[in-house]
Amino acid sequence: GRSSQSFSMDHRDQLPPPDSIPVRLLALSGPAIASQPAAATDELLEAVSPDVVVATPPQPTLVSASLTSSRNCDCPVLVPERGVRARSVTVSHRGCVVTAIPPGVTDVDDLAAASEQPAGADDDRSASSSSSNPGASPNRICITPQLTLAVDPYERSATLDGVGEYCESIPTAWQTDDTVHCSTGLRTGFTRQADRATGTLTVVGVGQADAALGVGVADTDPAAVVEIHPGGIVSVDTVSPDAFGLTGISGVGTKRAETLRRADYQTPHDVAAAQPRELARLDRIGRSVAAAIHDAATARGNGTVVATGDDSLPRGDPIFIDIETDGLEPSVAWLVGVLDGDAADGHYMPFTQPEPESADHLEAFLSWADANARGRPLVAWNGWGFDFPVLEDQIRQRCPAYTETWNELYQFDPLWWATRKNGGNAALPGYDNTLETVASALGWTPTTAGIDGQTVAEIYTAYRQAWLAAADQSRVQPPDWGRLEAYCEDDVRALATIYDALDAAARRDRGTTTTNGQTTTESTQGALSDFT
Repeated sequence: GRSSQSFSMDHRDQLPPPDSIPVRLLALSGPAIASQPAAATDELLEAVSPDVVVATPPQPTLVSASLTSSRNCDCPVLVPERGVRARSVTVSHRGCVVTAIPPGVTDVDDLAAASEQPAGADDDRSASSSSSNPGASPNRICITPQLTLAVDPYERSATLDGVGEYCESIPTAWQTDDTVHCSTGLRTGFTRQADRATGTLTVVGVGQADAALGVGVADTDPAAVVEIHPGGIVSVDTVSPDAFGLTGISGVGTKRAETLRRADYQTPHDVAAAQPRELARLDRIGRSVAAAIHDAATARGNGTVVATGDDSLPRGDPIFIDIETDGLEPSVAWLVGVLDGDAADGHYMPFTQPEPESADHLEAFLSWADANARGRPLVAWNGWGFDFPVLEDQIRQRCPAYTETWNELYQFDPLWWATRKNGGNAALPGYDNTLETVASALGWTPTTAGIDGQTVAEIYTAYRQAWLAAADQSRVQPPDWGRLEAYCEDDVRALATIYDALDAAARRDRGTTTTNGQTTTESTQGALSDFT
């Protein structure tokens, strides 16, 4: 599954329209950006590609000062804590106005006027291209520091604070379903609905956790990527700024990054372009470390997989699987997605549970696997960490007659093989090792939007609860199975993309064929010529 979390403010069992285009906000705090060199920040911006950057406490002005002076930041930077007037930018190809409302702004006429400013009216940066797609997103996103959380330790309760004053300061027309209110005073991912006479206020946190404010933030203080879809459906992902630049290279921490910078290696591309023997001459970087970070930098800088070990991938044509469950501690695996073939043209088969409590989908999957998967690797990303033990548990509980069949299938986890088996066999190109990130770095593009594992789990759970509680289950509206199955199909095709890259790297990097057909071994980890 994918690493972000999603939620619908009004209907957790709904999906955004299939062709919806979200507004993407990148929320950055001052320490998060100050702890990283400009090259790392540029790489972060390129990876996230935000429509608008939101500067959050602590020290939000550090964000605006850093990014507005950068030639590589081509999107607006909003600082809700600063200024005496509201500022708006238009994300035109999303059909949405984003307005930052500083504390103390009470003139609703000024706010209404601000919302009509064209993109970049007080900044030479445009939030988007000029092509228009009205209705692709909420009409307006308001960003404010005024909404906070009031915690009563005696009652053990928490309430949304500042709603009344905030609503008095904004136009009534902004207190409707087509406006989402983001607060830098609430932690990223916090969601709440506030009922008002004019309608329901949709509130989303985009700030740091309260415990971090005012007491300093660690170097790994995360940035938040917030995507807002029609219907108040919001997806939130977190990325660590130190996953970019030199510290984004596996094996390179803060001190080693400083050593590389002093030698004028500023980016992963610089390290990849160097010879390992040059890196090995640097302070406290010997042969083995130089080879390892060179491999990692080559993978990261070039968007490729680099073989680093001697273990082979399993023989036989792989079968790729991915499961969908009701959460990270699952009680059911209601969809087993299977891809037989390659990423582009392989045959996808979803084994789905349309009726909760039924095991028919598991039996159908295992029957198919018994006939088609023997002697072939059954491949799942992070399979040993999730898919395989969950399936084993489900099979033992729901269809124990197939336990022996399952145990006889060859199960293979390429993430474990690449990163852990015998010290690891491949350097991966993503800024993290999640399925979607690695596959995207290799050029894979998902076909589904506004859907992730958390969304899918919530949709199925809501359906399952309604189905089990219904007197007449035929009257329960099922989810859009086709879109949920398409999300799973995206994941198995992403997995096939990675597997193909692992296989190509193993063939390419472990040996090269000479003109007379002989094969010579040239491991990127141990070639003596790299150091002499």
